Amino acid sequence: MERDRAPTRQTSMVDVLPRVRLLGASGLLLLLCSACGDPSRTTGAPSANATRDPNGTSSASCVGPYLNDQPPSGPFRGPVPTVSPGSSITIYGHWYTSTCNDTGGIDPLKPLPTVHLTLTLPGGDVHELGQFDPGGKDMGFSTQVQVPAATQAGIATVHDDQQYPAAYRFKVGQ
Repeated sequence: MERDRAPTRQTSMVDVLPRVRLLGASGLLLLLCSACGDPSRTTGAPSANATRDPNGTSSASCVGPYLNDQPPSGPFRGPVPTVSPGSSITIYGHWYTSTCNDTGGIDPLKPLPTVHLTLTLPGGDVHELGQFDPGGKDMGFSTQVQVPAATQAGIATVHDDQQYPAAYRFKVGQ
């Protein structure tokens, strides 16, 4: 053995081969999982790479229009709220624009045409919430949604009338 050198460890191909196989299988699994998504859970504007949950979060580069209960300066998403019958919730629309600056562009934001919102209550009753013109820093809008006092417990949904509709769900109950 030479001075100032660590001793050489003998390794046979029998020892290395399982490690190489494990590394290769792990890389293949990672590659396959990176393409995973649940296309049955989409809302909002389409994108070749977009996957969305029922309340509008997205993995695409440009954010499509979405609805939630958070103001423009609030978090992207929060826990699903429970609204008591006879109470109200404020619903916010965000990014109702045809502009996409995902590659660093600085094009001015152009609002989409007027947006019509509808509320579907548990049990199926439908209430028209009105028409809204997107504007402001996030090309959005907001509306106060009153849940009728006689509404049964369950899931209520607010949705828009866009070609690729955005929807926001909240619970009605005590």
